Amino acid sequence: MGDAPDAHPGGAGGLTDGRPARAARRGRRDPACAARRMSAARDAALAAHTSATPPTSATRHTGATRHTGGAARAEAARRLRSAAMDDLSAGPPLPVPAAPGEPPSLVELIRRGALDAELAALIWVLVEGRIPVVVAAPGALVERGVAGEVLRGLIASLRPDVGLAGVDAANLAAPIAARTARELVHGNRPGGVARAESLQALRHDLGASPPLGLTDDELSFLGCVLVLAEDPPAPIAAADPLMAPARAVRVMVAHYVRPLHRDGHGHPQLLGPAVLATWDPERLAFEHFAWGVLPEIAARLGRRAGDLEADLHHRRDDLGGLASAGVTALDEVGRLVAGYRVGYGRAHGSGAH
Repeated sequence: MGDAPDAHPGGAGGLTDGRPARAARRGRRDPACAARRMSAARDAALAAHTSATPPTSATRHTGATRHTGGAARAEAARRLRSAAMDDLSAGPPLPVPAAPGEPPSLVELIRRGALDAELAALIWVLVEGRIPVVVAAPGALVERGVAGEVLRGLIASLRPDVGLAGVDAANLAAPIAARTARELVHGNRPGGVARAESLQALRHDLGASPPLGLTDDELSFLGCVLVLAEDPPAPIAAADPLMAPARAVRVMVAHYVRPLHRDGHGHPQLLGPAVLATWDPERLAFEHFAWGVLPEIAARLGRRAGDLEADLHHRRDDLGGLASAGVTALDEVGRLVAGYRVGYGRAHGSGAH
């Protein structure tokens, strides 16, 4: 991937041998060339929409960058438009944006970097197993509707029995209130949004009396708690704020709140929550720790731990494949989820049900 010279005139794609039209047509018919052209166009589009890269020390003092900043940007835009038009005949077009009013699907959240395919697969299994999911975020992200959109997208993607209409009818994007908090922990609500920057703060707010006053036993049924946060601003501010790169919103830490259970003698056992994954800003990747509680999750879902682990790997690969292909629409993701519901996705292990 990334043989960018094939994506524009003058590159190594045979476009300068005096027969540009015939060479271009050959390139469009060649699948390998088409793939390289698509990759180059997508890379250019991503760079154009995410950040304005300043000139490096190697190019800062050249005449081209010193005198033609605006012209260079115009030329880059012209080349991008030209490559995109060529790609219409070279293969599938660039991914179409989500429908207006449609929240980001589970796969779209992966593409945005809010989570990765491995964490997404685990959230899928939990939501499918009727374990509630709580999206906790700072007040600013809740007020801007970002936290609510994440929750809407998760439930609309993974609960086809609820669907987007059901998600909106239940007003899942609204912050948790006293009644909805109890609906959540008693299994009558698939998810909720809370103003909190950590699980500890969330438990404190929900347990405070007034207004909510949930007991420790009730709080143990919060299920999967995703704590969102926004990436910090760039260390050097952009001269033009409109050219500053967007700050990604990510799941900084995902928790599994272990439910109250009773031992063989009937004594209540209340275990502390477990960390499923965290975002490492230095590595720009997620670290995963779910292996420590997979046997407990499997038992809660009525499955064997080995079968659950194999199933998670299969779902991770399917989600990663959709994300790589740019298949992000809710209806497309819903088809994958529906396939798993009828059993085709459980080729690994013998615990299909």
